[in-house]
Amino acid sequence: MDLAERISTLRRVNGLSARQLAALVDVAPTTVTRIESGAVSPSFDLAQEILTVLGEPIGFTGLADVDAIATARLALDPELDVASTPGVELWRQRWVRIGLLDADGRVAAAKEADLLFRAGRAARLTRRPGAVDFTAGLSADEVADSLRGAGIDYALTGDAGANRYRSSAGEAWPVLYVEDVARAAEAASLARKEPGSFGMRVTLIPFDGVSEVGRVDIAGTAVVARDQVIIDAYGGIDRMVEQADILMGRRVA
Repeated sequence: MDLAERISTLRRVNGLSARQLAALVDVAPTTVTRIESGAVSPSFDLAQEILTVLGEPIGFTGLADVDAIATARLALDPELDVASTPGVELWRQRWVRIGLLDADGRVAAAKEADLLFRAGRAARLTRRPGAVDFTAGLSADEVADSLRGAGIDYALTGDAGANRYRSSAGEAWPVLYVEDVARAAEAASLARKEPGSFGMRVTLIPFDGVSEVGRVDIAGTAVVARDQVIIDAYGGIDRMVEQADILMGRRVA
């Protein structure tokens, strides 16, 4: 797939019009349509910015943008103990341009679901900084039990986290935020997955100062805040998007 087709396809997957995408990257709408038609080639910096806001940065090493998560979380809860960095301000400006946020950086009326979806796409759960995949076998609850027993701080997320808030579907991919990946893996007796291998897995993600903030205790298990679960599910795999929609009230369980 060439760049023009990639941008056009990702724009539609993200549910954006050419005008909205143009507003996100601060160019004229005709620039986007000309890029998608192949009439012009964007500079590397513009191509990178376009693909970043569409959740698919250039190259296979692109990492999720945690600033997008912070921006969305702060838009929904300004009192959250999360720093407002230059990266957060950049995402805030982008989302104000397309009406997801108001001028004060708060989520616009009836735009909560769209905001959380955009944050999930920009900060894909599959590309979180420092994340490590392990061989599948244990459920998220079993990993959580091991970590709790070892006194290791953690927070459940993804489809298992969504099911804690509202039971809706089977668990496809156990994902937990942890204070120390190596200690957590040892405590749960997890075997590291071979790099580049596919299939089922368990993923541990180190605390980033944003995603694990605001966690709650549900039936004795630490789970990230509902908004973070939704962001992660929208940026996840398999049935996670469906479970995010259920939590948002967009689908019936």
